[in-house]
Amino acid sequence: MSEKHRTADRGAASASSGASSGELRALQVELAQARALTAQLRAENQELRRRAQEADTAQSTVAELSRELHNRTLRMEQQLAVARQFQRLFVPPALPQFDGIRFAVKYQASPRVGGDLYDVFNMGNSCVGVLVADASGYGLTATLITAVAKMALDTYRQNEYSPRVILEKVNEQVLRNTLENQFLTAFLGVIDLETMRMKFVNAAHPTPIVYAKDRFEPLDTEGLCCGMFEEPKYEEREVQLRPGDRVLFYTRGLIEMCNAAGAPYDCRRLQNLLRENPDLEIGAMIDRVAEDFTAHMSGNEPIEDLTLVGLEALPRESAQERIVIPSEPMQLSRVESVILGRLEALNYGERTTFAVRLALEEAVVNAIKHGNRMDKAKRVTIQYSVDARECVISVEDEGPGFDPAAVPDPTAEENIERPSGRGLMLIRAYMDEVAHDKRGRRITMRKKAPWAE
Repeated sequence: MSEKHRTADRGAASASSGASSGELRALQVELAQARALTAQLRAENQELRRRAQEADTAQSTVAELSRELHNRTLRMEQQLAVARQFQRLFVPPALPQFDGIRFAVKYQASPRVGGDLYDVFNMGNSCVGVLVADASGYGLTATLITAVAKMALDTYRQNEYSPRVILEKVNEQVLRNTLENQFLTAFLGVIDLETMRMKFVNAAHPTPIVYAKDRFEPLDTEGLCCGMFEEPKYEEREVQLRPGDRVLFYTRGLIEMCNAAGAPYDCRRLQNLLRENPDLEIGAMIDRVAEDFTAHMSGNEPIEDLTLVGLEALPRESAQERIVIPSEPMQLSRVESVILGRLEALNYGERTTFAVRLALEEAVVNAIKHGNRMDKAKRVTIQYSVDARECVISVEDEGPGFDPAAVPDPTAEENIERPSGRGLMLIRAYMDEVAHDKRGRRITMRKKAPWAE
């Protein structure tokens, strides 16, 4: 082989070797890339498996949490159901009614079961109790406080007529039998139906209001809520209820709940509504307040109980009572002790009591001396009625009678030194109305209560 051919062969071999080497490097690069891609895919697969495991775990956790939430909801609903059952036991099925006074109520329980408590009860001795209270918390917590307070009240109101003493004992029981920071606000009133005076204590409760055409009086006292302090320092006050007066008691659900705009139904709005409707019958007034409250809430569901209790003092015919005495002046003290005692019980005051005493003395003495002429066989009959509006007394003798128009005027100059007619003049001066029967044997005298003048 010639040198030329050998050179050509070596060139071809060299070229072939160079091509094989390039292909190898390319294959190596591709292989490295494939390995890297495989590693990346393996890592991504591991990440996907990890995420899948986490998702499974999360799904399992969510399912477990969902089951726990469901169980808790069931337990809460069961507790609320029990609380509702107990709360219904504390709500009177109907309020009792009494002579001279009318009650009305509207009660709306919240879904969370608050701690509102109200009651009207006969205490005996012509006394009626009114309680409106609100326990802290919701559900079974509020129910427990309410139960303790209700049992304590039912126990200690027996043979006790001071709201201060009763609430002090209720405070002791709530403090002793509930947990820390569990308490209730309360208003307790005791009404004497004979005098229509109400003693009351307000233990940090929303202030009830006495209102009428010419009257607007909040019922507030010093004192702390029940169940927080060993010495709540309750103050007892008293208010005279007159025919036509109305009283509205309520709980914080009325004045503290807000509508969607965040505005509460405040005391000013409530007071304006009462001032605008002083003559509205108490049941209708409570309905009006509830309607106005609902309109204010604008569909926003209340989260508190709502309790409205109303009281209206009614005019009533007084029962006529009678005292019959012989024609003996010493019997006058017996008559005075009975009738004037009634005036004092109703707090007619010294001025009015003095006027009635003077007129009564003159009428009875005239009946004994001038009517019956001191004849002990003849009697003097005194009929009387005393209530929160007026005192009416009639005195009748068994004598021949007289003509009131024929009695001389003691203020006339010619009669100044004559005693005749002075007693009748005093009676007419001190009493609001004086009338005689046709026979001239009976005189009827009327004196209005000081607040009714």
